[in-house]
Amino acid sequence: MKKEKEQKQKQKKKKIDWKRTFKNNGYMLGLIIKACPGVPILALIATVLGSVHSFLLNTYLYQYALNALQEGKELKIILITLGCMFGYSVLYMLFESISSCYFELKYPKIEAYIQNLLQKKAVEVDLACFESSAFYDTYVKATSEATNRAYTVMNNILDVIWITINVVAVGTLIITIDPIFLILAFLPFFCTLLIGKKRNRLQYDYNMRYREVARQRDYVRRTFYLNDFSKEMRLTEMWKVMYKRMHASISEMKGIVNQFGYKLMFFRYLFDFVFDVVVYAGTIVLAAFKTLVAKNMLLGDCFVVINSISNVAGNVNYIGDVFFKLDENSLYVDNLRDFLEYEVHIAEDENAPVVPSFEKLELKNMTFRYEGQEKPALANVNLTVNVGEKIAIVGHNGAGKTTLVKLLQRLYDPSEGEILLNGENIKNWRLSSYRNLFGTVFQDYRLFATTVAENVMLRGDITDEDRATVKDALERAGVYGKIESLSNGVDSNVTREFDKEGAMFSGGEAQKISIARIFAGKQEIVIMDEPTSALDPIAEQEMYRNMFEACEGKTVIFISHRLSSVTMADRVYLFENGEIIEQGTHSELLAMNGKFADMWHKQADTYADAEEVTA
Repeated sequence: MKKEKEQKQKQKKKKIDWKRTFKNNGYMLGLIIKACPGVPILALIATVLGSVHSFLLNTYLYQYALNALQEGKELKIILITLGCMFGYSVLYMLFESISSCYFELKYPKIEAYIQNLLQKKAVEVDLACFESSAFYDTYVKATSEATNRAYTVMNNILDVIWITINVVAVGTLIITIDPIFLILAFLPFFCTLLIGKKRNRLQYDYNMRYREVARQRDYVRRTFYLNDFSKEMRLTEMWKVMYKRMHASISEMKGIVNQFGYKLMFFRYLFDFVFDVVVYAGTIVLAAFKTLVAKNMLLGDCFVVINSISNVAGNVNYIGDVFFKLDENSLYVDNLRDFLEYEVHIAEDENAPVVPSFEKLELKNMTFRYEGQEKPALANVNLTVNVGEKIAIVGHNGAGKTTLVKLLQRLYDPSEGEILLNGENIKNWRLSSYRNLFGTVFQDYRLFATTVAENVMLRGDITDEDRATVKDALERAGVYGKIESLSNGVDSNVTREFDKEGAMFSGGEAQKISIARIFAGKQEIVIMDEPTSALDPIAEQEMYRNMFEACEGKTVIFISHRLSSVTMADRVYLFENGEIIEQGTHSELLAMNGKFADMWHKQADTYADAEEVTA
């Protein structure tokens, strides 16, 4: 029963939904119209004029000239007619040149519009989406060729218009000569109707499977040349693991080619046989017979038929083929629409109230599970943060500390319980207003390939006033000396990805630049998730002193793996396996002589040993 159900679902999936196909292609064309309506309008005019031009110059011209000479028409009339055709051709080519220039100017605008939609959505979608491989695959498929696919849709629709005009004109001409040639011309079309759907589905399945494996291959490639992996690749044997994975990806690609390649090759051969042998060769033999043996066809008509039959057959075939291409487009557009129409769970509500000012943050019986996980990452957490307090979160790796930070900033919503701001569930506040309360330095911070100033301010349009703020923030972070030595100071580019003279920083320097964001920010709540992990204990203590000084009057929540820093906190929460197991001031926790005290004494002994060795 289960197998039968799966087979039915498979058959249903393979059946073309023409209504959705046209709707999806219309959706993609609509994006181009919204981005720049002049492009499809001008392209439509160019298509109509082009199809007329093709008929006149490639078909009718030869028939008229040869038949007129054979029938003995007056030379003057022949020359006037040919002159008119030539004049139309000159005007059309001028129009085509102008429209081509226009398209070159406007295509970047269309690309910018579509990419803006994708990038805006990428920022809006829930963080959990990027932790789902299925969603990430959809995202990659949607973005990999969104702009090109939009042009493909427009061109396919224009092709239908161009071919329809051309086939009707040439077909009418051929019918006046002998209808049997038109029957020959339609053979490839019938062939396409019979097997075109299967061929296109095979091509789509091949492309999708190949792209998924190619993403794995491309990841392996990046590990060999990106700076992020350079040290490990040279100092360990991870390169062998990646090398092996590369070979596995290539092997899987070969398997995909073997699975689909021969079938696709067969379809290609079948189409070529029908087109080249049956249609073209058959037309030449029949037309030559009617002209040279039966003598019931004029020389111009014979030339038109032989010259045009492959063109008509190809166009007629393409009319059928293009509909399956529209179906193929629809399959790609499905990925795009799945991404763009994804319903964001944590979304901005413009009608929700703006946070007036921060007073209190409360976590009540809060439990959170990651999707697909039975065991909660955080369980029954109760925690209160009052305005101006300095709260320390400590615990071993995997205790749930970073997850807590993400929940506080509403990157996730609790599975159970609630988070309250000023006594109101944070879901009721406007999302952007709520998140603007926080200035955060994450443990896995990132520097962008932009200027130092933009990395500190985390925005563009840097003013002279901003530069002064950046300078002060970098000085407090203890890294301005390095920045000052750069040729363009705070306007120097970070990394050499796009600038061969871009600045390169050590791990500690990069972390200090990320910390400078806290000094430059005006947020009411500062969250620091292991912000000084790349610094030595002495530098860490100095950095914390500077940060607490800069955050005077602000609320601070910080995670630290070094317990020496928590002496500055008003209250300390010790997490283990997603639960708060101890809480209180530093002195209270030491007096409890529990797990915190044990961790504290072990770290203190380590620092003491280090000092003895140094001495």
